[in-house]
Amino acid sequence: MRIHWQRSALALICVAAMACSSSSVTPDDFDEFGEPTDGDFIAEDDGDFEADEVVFEPDVPEFRQLSFSDGEPEVVDGEEVDGISSFRVGNVDVIHMPTPANEVVAARLYLRGGSANLDEQLAGIEQLALSVAVNGGTESTPKDEFNARLDAIGSSVGSTTNRDFSGITMRSVRDHFDETWELFMESVFEPAFEADEVELRRDRQLASIKSIVDNPDRLVSEVARDLIFADHPYYFRQIGTQDTVSQFTAEQLRAWQRHLIAPERMLLVVVGNIERDDLVDKVKTGLGRLAPTGVEVPALPGISPDKPALRVEHLDLPTNYILGYYSTPSIDHEDYPALVLGTQHLRDRLFEEVRTKRNLTYAVSSGIGQRGDNVGFLYVTAVDPGATMPVIFDEVERLQTELVDAGDLEQVRNVYLTRHYQGLETNASIAGQLGRAELIGGDWTRSQRFLDDINEVTPEDIRRVAQTYMSNYQFGVVGDPDDVPPKLFGVQTDQVETVDEIDDSEVEDAEEMPQAPPEAGSEAPAPEQSAR
Repeated sequence: MRIHWQRSALALICVAAMACSSSSVTPDDFDEFGEPTDGDFIAEDDGDFEADEVVFEPDVPEFRQLSFSDGEPEVVDGEEVDGISSFRVGNVDVIHMPTPANEVVAARLYLRGGSANLDEQLAGIEQLALSVAVNGGTESTPKDEFNARLDAIGSSVGSTTNRDFSGITMRSVRDHFDETWELFMESVFEPAFEADEVELRRDRQLASIKSIVDNPDRLVSEVARDLIFADHPYYFRQIGTQDTVSQFTAEQLRAWQRHLIAPERMLLVVVGNIERDDLVDKVKTGLGRLAPTGVEVPALPGISPDKPALRVEHLDLPTNYILGYYSTPSIDHEDYPALVLGTQHLRDRLFEEVRTKRNLTYAVSSGIGQRGDNVGFLYVTAVDPGATMPVIFDEVERLQTELVDAGDLEQVRNVYLTRHYQGLETNASIAGQLGRAELIGGDWTRSQRFLDDINEVTPEDIRRVAQTYMSNYQFGVVGDPDDVPPKLFGVQTDQVETVDEIDDSEVEDAEEMPQAPPEAGSEAPAPEQSAR
């Protein structure tokens, strides 16, 4: 038995490197991790097994009681850069950025693991469990009272899921931080998991899963991801599948949420007008008292395709949707800044050559992600791929063989820096940047040095990284197989996988995926699932 997880939408964590000119998608289509704001992925039966042959026995740990350490938690100082500091309270890592001129406070309790926590039968459990936890009230505060208290003070408590980590979040103003923190901690330690709320959140997640088949942009991302992440934890999507999400019990969801509440997984990031001593005292009374559980966060295996690949999803459409992924280093690598600017420059060149000069497409783009195991991408919609793809590959070759004009590079750099700062206009987005730098890059101070690295990128750096990484594309296509001869993509005819057109009967097996073609990239605030 084999299930094809057709990933949808450019789940590509667009960096602020991509500009609006190359796509109609808006920044609101992506959360602060660069994830699409909708769903997650689509599952398709390959036709060689019956659904009733699958035994649903997800490996959910038994519900465990919380364990707390004796005595007062020790506070150990970490680094401090530009007024931002890190420290450890008990066994929980904390990053704190005070903002005296800003009365909004954003807190994010990150939980390491993400898709690496999942397998085929656990896909969807984490998103559903966290959604119920933050929206369904707690053992101390029933749902209606919980929401009424948040509404009365204009605060929110929410959840977010991501391929590299998940999280529980809160936002308030300084005057109401104490009360919001109390409800925030209740949703962490004692969510109610009432049956009605489980079914409500399940129905919403299932509706998102079913909606994926309506958007070929979402489908093409899934098709390409089938290739590049076939043997990788990212293969399992946080949104889940119709089969898995429909069968999780309230007890399994409750046990999974508790499984996540382990100090080894946690990173707390707080940005706002809160004194360090006040924050430390709050962490000491709750999160800082948690005893180690012995859980180990799975490591990612890496991705490195050694040859090009092509997979075509046959749909009767007026144009073809084409997306190719290639392996790149992540944000902690010295080549990452050059790839950010290089892919942005390439995007501008593609827009000029493919769309403006030749009128071969409305949407064309390139970019790079911000994942632990990372990818870059090329994207286009094309009625005539035979005319379009050679222009795209010529521009890639140009990037690999010629030096970018110094004036063009400076323009690309300035656009990137402007969008970067625009993406940090809220405390929540700043918390997201700090958390991502720590969780994915392994060092939160990297976020403070990154712009220096961007300013040091040279034309020689861009040519070098283009030569090093832009190859062995894993192309997914949604459209007409006759329009995409394999030789266009450097693939032999007998190596192409073609999937027949999806019909209505397959919609019930679909799973959701949010994305759409990557857009100029900005890091928009996450549309959290929240109790308000």
